[in-house]
Amino acid sequence: MTDKSPAAATYAEQFRSDPDWINAFDSRMKRLESGELDEKSRELVFVVGHLINNYGEAAKYHQQRARRAGANDDDFRLILKILDFYRGLRIFQDAQKLVSIWRTGNFPELKAPIKGSTAEIYQKIIESRTYIANGFRVYGADGEWLKLYLQRSDAVKKSPKTLDERLVQLISMAITLKNHRYSNNWNDGCIQVHEDKSRALGTTPQQILEVVQILEICDSLFTAYQGQTLLELNTN
Repeated sequence: MTDKSPAAATYAEQFRSDPDWINAFDSRMKRLESGELDEKSRELVFVVGHLINNYGEAAKYHQQRARRAGANDDDFRLILKILDFYRGLRIFQDAQKLVSIWRTGNFPELKAPIKGSTAEIYQKIIESRTYIANGFRVYGADGEWLKLYLQRSDAVKKSPKTLDERLVQLISMAITLKNHRYSNNWNDGCIQVHEDKSRALGTTPQQILEVVQILEICDSLFTAYQGQTLLELNTN
């Protein structure tokens, strides 16, 4: 195995009886390593993939590699904030599709904010963002919750980091793609928004492809981890 990580060692152990399978994994990793993504970007996407899979050992391994490539605690906290933010949005947008108060296509305003009105919050959103995204409207069922959603969105933008905006948008695309998957609801648009923003700042189609390939590798490694921890297999 060219990848010397603990996760790769687990993968090799689980599939050592099939050299062709191991060779395909090695070849995928070599292909990624010769790609366009710089080391810091590549390692951070690995962190995202393993973090969302709850594969702690693998996430920490790539966190260490990302640190050596220049990432710091602010960058990892930013990843956590973005994931926190989008996990919440995913719940609301699933509810928009499935729960009675939204699934008719309406956006009810059931609770007013503590101060002011929901309409005033929407006006501030238009002034700062030019349009009201679907996520803001579904949160508008509770004006105070909408205000806090907006506060969290702004806090993500202001977070200290070493990453440039192009990479922030690329990481956000990876997080939303991995967290949301394809769900046939309104959160799928988040993936496209972040891809478009990153592309506008210089990300290439090949780099987008490499992000998707890394997330596939993360799932391959997680499957081997599940085999190790959840099944009894003879690996001799």
